[in-house]
Amino acid sequence: MILKKYKDFSYLFLGRLISNCGDSIYTLVLSWYVLEMTNQSWYVGVLNFLIFIPNTFSFVFGKKIDRIQKKKLLVILEWVQLLAVLGIIGGMMLRTRAEGLSLWIILICVFLASTVGLNTYTVQDALVPKFVSNKDLPKAEMYMSVAYNGTDYIFTALSGFLLSVISYIPLLIVDVLTFLASIFCFKKIIFNEKIEKTEEKTDIFSGLRFIWHNKVVFSITLGIGLINFLFAGLNVYQLLIAKEFGNAAFYGLLVSGSAIGTLFGTTVVSNFILKKMSIGHAFWLATAIFGLGIGLSTLAPNSFWLLVTWFISHLFLGVTHVAQKPILQTEIPDERLGEVFSAFYTVTIPTLAIGSLVFGAIADFLSWRVFIILFGVATILIAFLYFSNKKLRLYDVS
Repeated sequence: MILKKYKDFSYLFLGRLISNCGDSIYTLVLSWYVLEMTNQSWYVGVLNFLIFIPNTFSFVFGKKIDRIQKKKLLVILEWVQLLAVLGIIGGMMLRTRAEGLSLWIILICVFLASTVGLNTYTVQDALVPKFVSNKDLPKAEMYMSVAYNGTDYIFTALSGFLLSVISYIPLLIVDVLTFLASIFCFKKIIFNEKIEKTEEKTDIFSGLRFIWHNKVVFSITLGIGLINFLFAGLNVYQLLIAKEFGNAAFYGLLVSGSAIGTLFGTTVVSNFILKKMSIGHAFWLATAIFGLGIGLSTLAPNSFWLLVTWFISHLFLGVTHVAQKPILQTEIPDERLGEVFSAFYTVTIPTLAIGSLVFGAIADFLSWRVFIILFGVATILIAFLYFSNKKLRLYDVS
């Protein structure tokens, strides 16, 4: 078992798993709180914009990440995000006295937490190849995908149910406790990273240039950037679908379908598929099937079949999560993982922010069925972008 084989990786995985549980609670609680507070989908778009836009500047910190002990950096990032959540709780407590000020405090703390935490994933992605051999990277990514995505969906879904019986602040206090637990896990990492001192001038754009010149990394970066733009819309429209079919409880069911599907996709389905085909082939094919399934969900005659279609589609989303990262981790030189992943997130994450504003603004005019069809068609086209790159299509990390 990979967690027993690589002890430091097990601490990294457990810390990320716990932290993501808290992040999921935090995201859903704030989305519903802002929607309930303002009664406008536009502000949900603004909230998501503030969560994702700081990643625009992540490339600036890439070389710094490669020159700082990443264990210490992870602990610092978790502490600051914890303090920001405490600020959000304080903002909520001010609502009855000064609603406008309360909203401003919440949005500022959200921006602060996102700005400080934008490098968390970069640091973890750069650490995994240092803990795990190349041949075990796909297995390691199965675990990290569960931590990143599976638990994210599950705890978002669980939070949807909890919101119907528990108020916002107690759920955010749980979030604070998860940050404390993840800090404890990251401190248990033994790996003593040696940082070579260099007098070279910092070139903050070198990671972006690497992406531009490496066709495999460029294709994945372009595809993920476009998909994230669409997912920003999906984040907004899932709330509206839930309001049409029910309430926060149905939102929990909807996200549960995504959660369980993604979780099975990153584990059982990925394990089966990657034994049958190369990781590159699995990547483009799973992307195409996911897009097709999401598009077909518009034909669902009722809410039950919508949930079933959502579940089946997300099985293949889980496969794409597992396949994507090992390709990047083997294609990027070890000594440049921090700067290139920072540049990667600079390009791909801000599209979530842009999409949040765009779809937040048009959600009142564009029906969810039309959006879902557009989402499906666009995702299939992105799959063919991956297919068109021969090296990516045939990529293998073994």
